[in-house]
Amino acid sequence: MTRKILLVFAHPEAGSFVGSLRDVVLAVAAEKNAEVRQHDLHAEGFSPAISLNEWQLHRAAPETKPHLAGHFADLQWCDTLVFVYPTWWSAQPAILKAWMDRVLAHGVAWVVKDGADRISPNLGNVKRLIAVTTHGSTKFVNTLEGEAGKRTITRAIRVLCSWRCRTTWLAMYDVDGSTRVERNRFTRRVERRLRQVL
Repeated sequence: MTRKILLVFAHPEAGSFVGSLRDVVLAVAAEKNAEVRQHDLHAEGFSPAISLNEWQLHRAAPETKPHLAGHFADLQWCDTLVFVYPTWWSAQPAILKAWMDRVLAHGVAWVVKDGADRISPNLGNVKRLIAVTTHGSTKFVNTLEGEAGKRTITRAIRVLCSWRCRTTWLAMYDVDGSTRVERNRFTRRVERRLRQVL
């Protein structure tokens, strides 16, 4: 079965180390003959803020947000959702958090059934979640901070997906103090792991 990958990339500099990790994802996907749809949020000029109109339409049908239709369609098309981004202040960059806030929308990623007081997941098509990220600080510091970004993906987004959805967390800690050798080692680790799960 051909894997259908949605890659969401969030870094302002395509030539950064994080950008090179995105290239690794694309290369492995090509090796595996996977179908790939990609959103480079900075290159697309994706707004890092929810407008008043979007907020007022929070529980409205997806059709009320035609400017996000391509994102909605890609999310509902994929079976594998891959995020590639730097971790800033313990979490996703604002532009990626905004993608989550705006695209993981009612009628797309979740629904509220008649008479229910809680949301129900609506992304049964997503069987694999992958995060490839870097952290400026050490694993120890991130653990003390609670790893909010990791929990957002492996817990909050995970529950919107198929009950069989598996998560893969690939993080390089202390990237600010790393050497080229260490960054190359992490890149090879990402490549090896992706070959196993894609």
